[in-house]
Amino acid sequence: MHLFTGTLLVVVGAALALAFGDNEFGWFQGRPLGIVLVVVGLFDLAQGIAERRKDRE
Repeated sequence: MHLFTGTLLVVVGAALALAFGDNEFGWFQGRPLGIVLVVVGLFDLAQGIAERRKDRE
């Protein structure tokens, strides 16, 4: 499940950062919010990969 949510966060974050960078969502701008989502998604992906490797051992 970590791999799916991490991938989804990276894709949505990249779309926000690249396509909607100057738009405002409430008090957030698209680019900083997108960058945060990409970082959180990458962390989630790393955690999912580490869990998979641990389960294989």
